[in-house]
Amino acid sequence: TQRCIVHLMRNSTRYIARKRWSEFAKDIKAVYKAVSLDEAIILFEAFELKWSESAAAVAVWRNNWDAVERLFEYPSEIRKIIYTTNTIESYHNQLRKVTDRKGAFPNEMALYKLVYLRTIDIKKSWLHPVQNWGQVMNQLEILFSDRIATHLKF
Repeated sequence: TQRCIVHLMRNSTRYIARKRWSEFAKDIKAVYKAVSLDEAIILFEAFELKWSESAAAVAVWRNNWDAVERLFEYPSEIRKIIYTTNTIESYHNQLRKVTDRKGAFPNEMALYKLVYLRTIDIKKSWLHPVQNWGQVMNQLEILFSDRIATHLKF
């Protein structure tokens, strides 16, 4: 499970005065954009000291530190893609819309067909390509070669 950095940011900024949001965001961004976990830990300790007067905002990050740590299991190219779950959440919401409105399905295959057809429609709205996809794919191939190879068509 990877919790969304964007949602952690939203949850923590509710405890910060609006005029200080950009400063807060800049400081915490340095933490989750760090090169390594060791650097992130050092930056987070400095962040905690600087923002100690906003204990509730810092606690959001401290209580979810395991989610931030998990990002550092992956190279920076992959981290840029997985730091937010908004795309996945949007996809799930769109599937929920079509399945919730349906009272019942005659069989399991009917549900699969509906999800498949809705996925085809949703996929048409994915217009923005992933930046540096070649580098991302290279890292995915290194980390998950057994999984990736079965889905690649050469």
